[in-house]
Amino acid sequence: MIKFILLGFLNYQPMTGYQLKQTIDQSTAHFWHAYHSQIYTTLRQLEKDGLVTSQMLQGEGSPDRRLYTIQPAGQQALKDWLDTTQKEASPIKEELLVRLFFSAQRDPQQVLTELRLQCELHQKRLDAYQAIVEAMPHQTQAHSSLQRDQHFRQLTLDMGMRFETTYITWLQDSIRKIEAL
Repeated sequence: MIKFILLGFLNYQPMTGYQLKQTIDQSTAHFWHAYHSQIYTTLRQLEKDGLVTSQMLQGEGSPDRRLYTIQPAGQQALKDWLDTTQKEASPIKEELLVRLFFSAQRDPQQVLTELRLQCELHQKRLDAYQAIVEAMPHQTQAHSSLQRDQHFRQLTLDMGMRFETTYITWLQDSIRKIEAL
């Protein structure tokens, strides 16, 4: 997946690995995170595969940086991936669910503490998404060329907000059920 995230961002403009990491952290990391090591390893592989090229930028007073540019083969790979319909539901990988599944052996107060903490963390994430929603009109005005992109980004943000709202409701219900045991 990281391959297509990188190609997607490079399709907008050339970027360094650092810029890509920052862009991912402010956008797709809300639903698909990437570590520095994954980004740089994938960029090297994309270059080896002829999907991107890179050039070294000499830093004046700062370290040298490598600027990556998508190539026509990379644009085609991205287009092919986007044009291929996803035919399976993505599996859920959620550590808290695994922990809860085996929590009958734990002290109930310990479980409740963990669930309450998760509730706070998910509320903070929901609040962060709300802040993004409030900032979106200003971003669209500043970058009118991305107006269509903003509609699709809004769809992912809507899903994130719904997910967090549902997750918080589930946590609150779980807390009540465990308290009643």
